[in-house]
Amino acid sequence: MEFMKILVISTNVFPLPPTGYSGTEAMAYSLALEYQKAGHQVAVVAPEGSKLPEGIELIPTAVMEPEEPAWAKYRDRLPEFEIIHDHSFQAWPYMSSEGIYPALPIVKTFHTHPSQWPTGAPPPTAQGCLVGVSRSHARLLAQAFGINVEHVYNGIDLTMYTPSPDPANTKRNGRLLFVGRYTPEKNPLGAMQLAKRLHMPLDCYGDTRIVQGPEYVDRCRAEADGVVVRMFPGVTRDKTVELYRTYRALLHPHQWPEPFGLVFAEAQACGMPVLTIDMGAAREVVSHEKTGYVCQDMDEIQRVLKEGCLQQIKPEDCVAWAQQFSAQNMAAGYLKLFERVKSGHPW
Repeated sequence: MEFMKILVISTNVFPLPPTGYSGTEAMAYSLALEYQKAGHQVAVVAPEGSKLPEGIELIPTAVMEPEEPAWAKYRDRLPEFEIIHDHSFQAWPYMSSEGIYPALPIVKTFHTHPSQWPTGAPPPTAQGCLVGVSRSHARLLAQAFGINVEHVYNGIDLTMYTPSPDPANTKRNGRLLFVGRYTPEKNPLGAMQLAKRLHMPLDCYGDTRIVQGPEYVDRCRAEADGVVVRMFPGVTRDKTVELYRTYRALLHPHQWPEPFGLVFAEAQACGMPVLTIDMGAAREVVSHEKTGYVCQDMDEIQRVLKEGCLQQIKPEDCVAWAQQFSAQNMAAGYLKLFERVKSGHPW
């Protein structure tokens, strides 16, 4: 494979690597590392304070700087690169490729629901190429924007997300676990209410900063009684490994078409079963009845818990299933798409 000069554009929210739990930034950082390992020359647009490995250039922005003025600072450098991999929320490089830089090969990975793209739908004739993070996500984007969309699954560090290496430390504590932002679409409140209804203890860990507003977070705090349901603030990725190794199961009853669901892959890689709702990519990331249960609604989740179905899930099956969601596989998928773009055959 011919080596390329690749620019990875992260968000302006957190420096890299993110110290807390953050999906988009973690993917951008992981991909930059994998591209370098594969022999490519890599630069990264990310906030000041980012710490990148030797040999990866940082093109700095300010933390929480609006994306349009940030883009204006580095756009003159875009022609230096053979591939621009854009993970920013508003995607100014991708959206502006039509007319300003019509020849630039910009691959845009979309990380959320199409309704969340504030700059609007991309032009069907844009030079860049749009990528979703699962098959269902790509279909949703294609329907919303009227253009063809490819997909590459998100990947995790499978040397980090592993079952406990101590055979004596495999017994789980019996409590259910929620990991995710305290927002309605992630539905921690629904998880809390279900746990209290069944008298099954639940611990929730989630970000309270990148949320829609304080009202929902306050409702979650009010629901947590400190005994059956306990609520904790954000958690680091290192800490999540410990949680995935020691809790009974991941309860994540999301209420939106989850584009991928990193917590699903991470939990399974640590041997933890997943309970979730059949929306978005859930059935792609969780193997129903083998590594967890992908339920139609909260009533079905309640039945699964009450009937003790989780006892049928084998930790080794969870670990084996999660191996497909590696950072290496993710990078390999993108590099194949980059070759298509370079050869003049975008999708």
